Amino acid sequence: MSDRYSRQIMIPEFGEDGQQKLADASVLVIGAGGLGTTLIYHLAAAGVGTIGIADNDIVSLSNLNRQFIHFEEDIGTLKVVSAAKKIRLFNSEIQVIPHATAISKDNAYEIISQYDIVALAVDNAQARMIVNEACVELGTPFVDGGINGFVGTSVFINPHHTPCLACLYGTELPPEERFSAVSSVTGTIASIEATSVIQYILGLEVPLAGKLLYYDAHEADFEQLELKFNKTCPICGGKRANK
Repeated sequence: MSDRYSRQIMIPEFGEDGQQKLADASVLVIGAGGLGTTLIYHLAAAGVGTIGIADNDIVSLSNLNRQFIHFEEDIGTLKVVSAAKKIRLFNSEIQVIPHATAISKDNAYEIISQYDIVALAVDNAQARMIVNEACVELGTPFVDGGINGFVGTSVFINPHHTPCLACLYGTELPPEERFSAVSSVTGTIASIEATSVIQYILGLEVPLAGKLLYYDAHEADFEQLELKFNKTCPICGGKRANK
């Protein structure tokens, strides 16, 4: 086992067996922006064997206050190309697969089915609902994060074991809007997302499974909301799988 992971192998929940689980795992990060930046780096640092990155956007100057996987020289470059290049330099032991496309109803199932777990790092409500529906259908767990200024949220969805995003938000999409972003808050939420992914891969309890975490940096306060199954949910049917 590589010496680069020696500090986390010391942790009882990891060990060499846990490190091997990470090496064997595949994670799809949807979004190579602010949240995706921290997510991708943390997953690569932990030794996740295969990381897919899906995004069709290009790097712009306004991204650089929080998307530190991208440099000034990357402006005008596809984000997945920029991100994949940095991660390959950062950790040559893992595989990075760029998907230079936005997740849509036409490609969600095909792309998501290639991975063990999904990490959502987008501010697009429609993309969230598309991923939610595909993951419920495929039985693929996913973590979602969102930020707006000094406020952030995160939730872990394990289809048929926890309520889905449609149980929480409904299926009527809100109007699209641009959200403000503070790099440190974005990094905090993305780190929480990455930790949930790692916990799931290791076979540990994921504390945010079926819970919405609300972080208010103004007050340095964290709150958790227990999600409830919506019995009329058109996506998951509001039913928990039999154990």
